[in-house]
Amino acid sequence: MSYYISTFCYGNKFAPIRDKWKQRIATMCPTAEIIVLSDVINTQKNAQYLDQNYRGFIWAIRFKLTLDLYAKIDKPLIMCDLDVIVEKDLTKLVDLPYDIIISKEIGDNKAYPQECSAKLGFGVCCGFGIFKPSSKKFLFTIYQNMIEKKYGTYDDQVNFMKHIVDHHQSISEKEVILDNIKYTNKIIEVDNIQICVLDFNIVVRDPITNINQFANHINIDNVGGTQQFLKYFDEELENLPLTCRCGKTHLGDNNICKHIELRKQKQYSI
Repeated sequence: MSYYISTFCYGNKFAPIRDKWKQRIATMCPTAEIIVLSDVINTQKNAQYLDQNYRGFIWAIRFKLTLDLYAKIDKPLIMCDLDVIVEKDLTKLVDLPYDIIISKEIGDNKAYPQECSAKLGFGVCCGFGIFKPSSKKFLFTIYQNMIEKKYGTYDDQVNFMKHIVDHHQSISEKEVILDNIKYTNKIIEVDNIQICVLDFNIVVRDPITNINQFANHINIDNVGGTQQFLKYFDEELENLPLTCRCGKTHLGDNNICKHIELRKQKQYSI
């Protein structure tokens, strides 16, 4: 075992995915130890210290359980949502020489939360993050901001982004070749650590086609619910419904969805 990979299973939407997700990780990542946080740590005991009516409560629980686990271990830890389908061994990502390696949110300078991505030019996605032991102090700072309600929500993604906007020293780009493909990652210097924000094509949010990505982060509601989502573990991506958000009423009309033609042409661009 060279690293841990943890997830958090909460509610009827995610419970049917748990075993399938674990099986996929065990197959793709043979050197990882899998931990389902809600199986090994008392969720209710931890929840009593947080305001259950406050925005982002569930993410505060997930983050607290992650930190409770990480306080006891001294190897890299991946925090990974159950709606992330891993397609390749993640060891090459874990081995990148940064304190935190985290996926990029869709939307660039309009990514959630937009007030932060508008300043940075991109957003981070807390659905997939690799934490090295050297990042523990930074992570505890983020959690402290959350429980103090510094940024108006428990949402870990908002707290990450707002802290970065308030404290980063520099942002640069670094090219890396993984499996013979060249990627360009963003490197953030903040609080004496380096955060690598992965090229969007490494961990793809709302994937359209297979581009040799390491993982796909798929919104369950976009594809018709849990049972439809489970198909993405076993069937070819291109043979399944599009995962984009064009069909959502607040995001556009799927009759003019650009991704239909992009899939036909085997191209993909956000």
